[in-house]
Amino acid sequence: MGERIRLFDWTTNPLGPPESWPQSLRSALSICLYSSFPTAIYWGPDFRLLYNDAWSVIPGERHPWALGRPAKEVWSDIWHVVGPQFENVVATGEGFSTYDEMLPMVRGGGQQETYWNYSISPIRGEDGKVAGIFNQGNETTQIVLARRNAQQEIARLSLMFEQAPGATAILRGARHVFEIANPAYLQLVGRNDILGKSVDQALPEVASQGFIELLDTVYQSGEPYAGRAIPVVLDRNGISEQRHLDFVFQPISVGAGDRYGIFVQATDVTDTIRAVAALRESEERYQAIVNSIDQMIWSTLPDGYHDYYNDRWYEYTGVPKGSTDGEAWNGMFHPDDQERAWKVWRHSLATGEPYHIEYRLRHRSGEYRWVIGRAQCIRNEAGEIIRWYGTCTDLHDLKMAEEARQLLMQELNHRVKNLFSLFSAMVSMTGRSTNTTAEMSAALKERLQALSRAHDLVRIGAADSMPAHSVLLIHLAEQILAPHLSDAQHGKVSLTGPEILLGEKSASAMALILHELATNAIKYGALGHADGKVIIGWEFAGDVLVLTWSESNVSAAIAKPTSTGFGSRLIKSAVEGQLGGKVDIVWKPSGAQVRLQLSRARLRD
Repeated sequence: MGERIRLFDWTTNPLGPPESWPQSLRSALSICLYSSFPTAIYWGPDFRLLYNDAWSVIPGERHPWALGRPAKEVWSDIWHVVGPQFENVVATGEGFSTYDEMLPMVRGGGQQETYWNYSISPIRGEDGKVAGIFNQGNETTQIVLARRNAQQEIARLSLMFEQAPGATAILRGARHVFEIANPAYLQLVGRNDILGKSVDQALPEVASQGFIELLDTVYQSGEPYAGRAIPVVLDRNGISEQRHLDFVFQPISVGAGDRYGIFVQATDVTDTIRAVAALRESEERYQAIVNSIDQMIWSTLPDGYHDYYNDRWYEYTGVPKGSTDGEAWNGMFHPDDQERAWKVWRHSLATGEPYHIEYRLRHRSGEYRWVIGRAQCIRNEAGEIIRWYGTCTDLHDLKMAEEARQLLMQELNHRVKNLFSLFSAMVSMTGRSTNTTAEMSAALKERLQALSRAHDLVRIGAADSMPAHSVLLIHLAEQILAPHLSDAQHGKVSLTGPEILLGEKSASAMALILHELATNAIKYGALGHADGKVIIGWEFAGDVLVLTWSESNVSAAIAKPTSTGFGSRLIKSAVEGQLGGKVDIVWKPSGAQVRLQLSRARLRD
């Protein structure tokens, strides 16, 4: 600034050239320019401004324009504050100082709140009168605002401390004296006279519960401690009761590791602990109930996501727990039922209507068993679905019994018709092959007796009082086929295969199958022609019995039936339902070609 002052054009300035300045101004300016502290000189009746480099930052964008100009012009924005101060120093000859003075300066085009420490002292001229002012000072805006923010933060924290819902306190020193405790803490311990007292004095009941030793450890080690749902016995308002607390003991240090005390924060979780215990007990009761009934129970989210199955589901299906969550449940259904089940379930999810369907579910044995599925939705007060609860009930045996009953009724009707038809054919065939009435009577008697024996073997749904028995497959075949063949036709059927013993149920099913095949062969197939033949063979392929029925004739082409008759459906039902197998029937011009694959294990039933 000394160079700038020397080069300044003072010829038109009221101060005049520097060589004409009085010695008092020269001396003051010398002190100003050589000072490292922000310093300014205001000289003359209008306080013309001179200043050093350290002070040049104070006027900001007004530097260097402010050099040599009147103070009132330079500080027009704050002159209402500093102007009277300047005038008073000149009038009284006494200096003035102030600290953290707020001066509303204009900076960057806008008025700002600024704070300053500064002093103004009189400079006397050669005549002893005050000719100017010596000014030193520095800005304290950041310090003042930081102090203000800190005070506001302290006030805010104090308010938060008082209003905090959690119980908080500060313990001072090694004796753990209560210095601060907010209302929530006083309410927790059930007393108000704890400030200034040590913990063992204010809360003597906790001393024997190990908390004093725990506080000592935290204070000495400087390591915090957190407790979760810790049971504490407190004498609250004269009543001893156990509460469960979550708490933190946080050591407080000042300076270089000097321990001040411990910050305590605690939350009473007694109600939560009790609620959790009640919920656990309720859940245990619920699980005991849902797992004690025979039905499979399941539940889903509103969107149909399966997230719960009871133990019966896993026992029944044999799948690992959790493996059918989400949409994986549909994979447990028979492939033929999956799309139908999905369609019904999606409809219920979309409409909220009850879910009700019968489908085949894979049992742990690998067998698909019929079950009935039901579900109801639960809605909230707004009518929104919040959950689905459903059941699965095994009705396989009931359904099979009903199917067997229906089948029996149809079979009885079918068999009676066949018996009349068979008897008519037997009379006709016998009449053509005998010469006398006596001979015809004897032949018919033999065939009717064979038919009676076969009928005993093919009875369906026999009473439990009937004795169980077994029969060789070849003997069964002979007895079943005998009523259908005349003496001349016996050579048309050949039977080949190992000895296989059939249980009562499998014998009845097999007798039914052979009877239907023989009846069809006489009515529509090879045995209805003079040169027709049937080869029946069987053999084991691992755990499967393969039985073939092969018809042949050359006199006439046999047409394939245009529709599936009751006899064919009866055969399919017996093979799949009673013998756990499958049947393939192919019609050729020579006659029917039938292949049965039967479960070896089922043959013993």
